[in-house]
Amino acid sequence: MSPVAAFRSVARLIGIVMIFSIVGPAALATLISLIMVAFGAALLQLVLIFVGPETLRPAMVVAVGLLAFVAALASFLPSVVAGLIFASVAVYAGMNTVWMAWAAAAVAIVGFIALGFFIIPTESSAVILPSVDSPRQAAALFAMLSGLAILPTTLCWWLAKPLHRATIAA
Repeated sequence: MSPVAAFRSVARLIGIVMIFSIVGPAALATLISLIMVAFGAALLQLVLIFVGPETLRPAMVVAVGLLAFVAALASFLPSVVAGLIFASVAVYAGMNTVWMAWAAAAVAIVGFIALGFFIIPTESSAVILPSVDSPRQAAALFAMLSGLAILPTTLCWWLAKPLHRATIAA
């Protein structure tokens, strides 16, 4: 492989990882915010009967914004890992299907959950890891997180298509 082709491969890899690390957390934060707003709409209507909408609006904006920020922060590391796994396999092995992107996300989620088994951050730590106590809880957490990750992973795969489908002349 020529130095130019190697540089282009590394540039494609970095581009795919950047897409996964920026779009993935943003899409997941948006998805979680939409789910919480949809499920909380009925409760919000009930609360608005007793409290005026003007007094509750600032608190709701802050709550949804904080939820989106924490969701994006918590999903950043798994998104980077999923992007790195998918980019490596797509660029160097040519396996660039959406199934491969989903598998990379699943591996990143398993790693994230496995860290929760072994690393218990202190209360003052900025590390966001799930607290996993049993294999059954880990399986339920994996099912929930991988279900949530399908849509953002598909979006990242679609946005990175020009990079992982590119051909490089040898």
